[in-house]
Amino acid sequence: MKLLLDTHVFLCAIRDLAQLAPSSRRNFLIRRTSTSGQRGFGVGNHRLGATRLPIHIHHAVEVWRFRDCRNKDPLDRLLATQAVVEGATLLTADRSFDDFPNLSILWS
Repeated sequence: MKLLLDTHVFLCAIRDLAQLAPSSRRNFLIRRTSTSGQRGFGVGNHRLGATRLPIHIHHAVEVWRFRDCRNKDPLDRLLATQAVVEGATLLTADRSFDDFPNLSILWS
């Protein structure tokens, strides 16, 4: 499953995966840091198997699809758009994403 992390979930994950719900934790690829040069984000003595998703023009263009949502936060709309366009599930604890149609959400 391809996940897109909301900022607060990402910050919890890089600090301590135990802060996340067990259903969320098992979706993370954890690698030991014994080999230098591994890609990912540090998590204690592990690495979170994650990569950055840059904002591309096609993400910005597709934001219109959520124009009728009650959530008017432009960054939430952009994050939801990225998840839909990239075929990812949004991992979040923010219930304001309930209103976004066609958005696959995994609650943390």
